Amino acid sequence: MSKLKVASILFLFSTFVLKFSSMIRDLVIAGLFGDSYHADAYLAAMTIPNAFVLFLLTGMKDAFLPSYYKFNAIGRGEEHLTNIVKGTFWITLGVSILGVLLSGPIIRLFYPNFGEFEHGFAIATATAALYFASLCMVGVNAVYEGYFDAKKKFSFSVFSQTSVVLMTILFAILFHKQLGIIAVPVGYFVGTILSLLLKVIYRTPKKFLNWKQKMDIGEVSEFYHIFWPVGLTIAVGQINLMVNTFFAADLGEGVVSNLNYAFRLVNIPQAIFGVTIATIAFPIIAEAHNKKNPALFKRGLEKGYLYLLVFLTPMLAGMWYLMHELVGTVYERGAFTASATDLTTSYAVLYIGSAFFYSIQAVTAKGFYTLEKGHYMMRIGLISIILNILSNWIFSQFYGAQGIALSASIVALLYCGITFTTLYKEVGGFDVRYLLKNSGQIIVGVAVMMAYLYGFDFLVPGSVEWHRIIRLVVLGITGAIVYFAVMLLFRNEFVKEMLAKGGTPSSK
Repeated sequence: MSKLKVASILFLFSTFVLKFSSMIRDLVIAGLFGDSYHADAYLAAMTIPNAFVLFLLTGMKDAFLPSYYKFNAIGRGEEHLTNIVKGTFWITLGVSILGVLLSGPIIRLFYPNFGEFEHGFAIATATAALYFASLCMVGVNAVYEGYFDAKKKFSFSVFSQTSVVLMTILFAILFHKQLGIIAVPVGYFVGTILSLLLKVIYRTPKKFLNWKQKMDIGEVSEFYHIFWPVGLTIAVGQINLMVNTFFAADLGEGVVSNLNYAFRLVNIPQAIFGVTIATIAFPIIAEAHNKKNPALFKRGLEKGYLYLLVFLTPMLAGMWYLMHELVGTVYERGAFTASATDLTTSYAVLYIGSAFFYSIQAVTAKGFYTLEKGHYMMRIGLISIILNILSNWIFSQFYGAQGIALSASIVALLYCGITFTTLYKEVGGFDVRYLLKNSGQIIVGVAVMMAYLYGFDFLVPGSVEWHRIIRLVVLGITGAIVYFAVMLLFRNEFVKEMLAKGGTPSSK
């Protein structure tokens, strides 16, 4: 079995663990605080600094990987790493200080309705300040996670992120009685410190950084000239989520929380398959581009799209069909009531489109970043933000909170369509017959699976009245078996490749 396939499997597993731990964090928050104004204030406030977190965490990795390859090819990889770590530290330190000082005014400006609740402003301000205070650690962590991805050590990069989530969960459980929901951002702050310490221990303090090396300001400036449009593009999704939250906060207590719970649940397949496959494909297409092999570059993108669709499409379709059972099983306990389950379900089914289209866009983005044309993505992303503001205003007027979730899927469709067609023209087109052939197999497989699920409920008496967990397990497992059986009948190359012992990713 190739080293890349082993690394890919480990990365997929570690990403699943990360998303599973993220789901535990969300259900802990839901169980302890439900859809109360405490949860609303925390979730709304954290979206603002979280846009900066994603700007750094994901954007840095996408920009640093091709940059590191370029410098490593001339024997300056470690020197470049030191320059970017030092530069990022000073930049994020400044943003952290500014963010902490401005947290109060920012919250009062964007969320004036929190003043209606006794501790609304206090919770939101403390949350924003703690997340802003974490940015300095997040920035340095992000550079090293990009470095580990460049070395194809995907699993360690994800493990370090998981440590942040686990610390957040631990603090929420242990200190919620003493600190209330503020225990959650405190846990996140401590987790970012722990994640950084893990990297220092892994690399050892001496090898962690060339402490004596003078920072090359010109090199840092050149890197950030490439990075900032990439980071801003990555943050587009979070910015759009922040816009959604602004509108949701005006719709009453519980709307922000239930929309967030719905989004996080539907986002899991995107994070597991969309982000994972895009991350694994990135080094392949980056190396192909550096070797000036356009055919391998395009085939790497095509396979990235198809691997994504093979696994993402049936999972989202199954979630759509079983959404009420899924929401109830995951969240309904403690402070999260049956009425909250009904509301969250109604939002979640409308978020399905956003998870699908943003996953495709994640692969497309890697193509632009490899070509060092992230400014295209940035321009399109800025357009999507404007579209999101308009569509949120229109749909929330007519459909309330459901309109916000629907708006997210519509904007994702437009964003995905524009970015894909732009990349298609930029690379001189893809193998359309190859894409259509495999996509057609996926569509047929999903259609047969959905027919089976409907048929099961029609033919098996009382199946809709089964316990949630039993229904999820039975229909989930048998539905997946039906889907993959159809794909094997088609001799689908991606399913066969994943099942083949000792196989290698067919970028041959």
